[in-house]
Amino acid sequence: MHKSITIKCVNVQLEGLSMSTGVVLVLDCQCLTGRIDGEDEKTPSTPHDPPTSPTPKSSLSTPALSHPLIFNPLSKTWSFGPRLATPRRWCAAGAVRGSLYVASGVGSHFSNDTARSLEKWDHDDHHHGEWKKKSRLKDARYSRDAIDAVGWRGKLCVVNVKAKEGTVYNVDKDEWEEMPEGMLYGWRGPVAAMDEDVMYVVDEAKGALRKYDHEKDLWEEIMESEKLRGAQHVAAAAGKLCVVCGDNGIVVVDVLASPGRLWVVDLPIGFEALRVHILPRMSRPDFDFPAIHSTSME
Repeated sequence: MHKSITIKCVNVQLEGLSMSTGVVLVLDCQCLTGRIDGEDEKTPSTPHDPPTSPTPKSSLSTPALSHPLIFNPLSKTWSFGPRLATPRRWCAAGAVRGSLYVASGVGSHFSNDTARSLEKWDHDDHHHGEWKKKSRLKDARYSRDAIDAVGWRGKLCVVNVKAKEGTVYNVDKDEWEEMPEGMLYGWRGPVAAMDEDVMYVVDEAKGALRKYDHEKDLWEEIMESEKLRGAQHVAAAAGKLCVVCGDNGIVVVDVLASPGRLWVVDLPIGFEALRVHILPRMSRPDFDFPAIHSTSME
């Protein structure tokens, strides 16, 4: 068994994203083999703990989170964000201009309303920290699988890589648009946007790194490497990409160098990388984040 950080659960894979303020938000837990803590023993509570409902042990459709989980890297603690309208799993979660968006997904049962929903949370709003409903998706097709959602130039790009389906949410107009054909065609692996301005994709089959040219609507190849094959996740910041590549560890690519150069960061013995997040330098006075207390990192 690989060692991992847990949040009152055992053997779960965490789906999350980092925000510009230095927090990591977890919106979806995909249960692999374990059980949720609290099934056999009561979880310590506080007066502000969000209520939870019992989960059938036989159901592999759980857990669905009723609140996003927030990780504070300074104090190494987890807390809850505001309640979602419906507990969610298999949702697309992305950040645009410092706001968090959650699209589609399902709870314990399928609901067309939930599958077509879009909610926004301005986490800097200390007094009205709640989810706000936005324009709904045209259909429920994005609730079937794990979906990518990348913030880019004031838009949220939502893609189902397996089904080759994509759509774009325009933040300023609060409406959904057709995804450019070239953008969708070249979306062949994990994607990250550098400063929400330039998108990069790692072709998980070929190990090719490409950059999106929005004027030509095509992906320009930067480099190809065996080390990038099997890419599972990518994060971008400060001119560098950090790519999770399974047994290859974390591959760092300097995209500002010409030609681009890469190196591998070995993982600690016994650990497996599931996601990587690049956070800004922080100080404690900058991290005054109002949230419901949950538990410390184990």
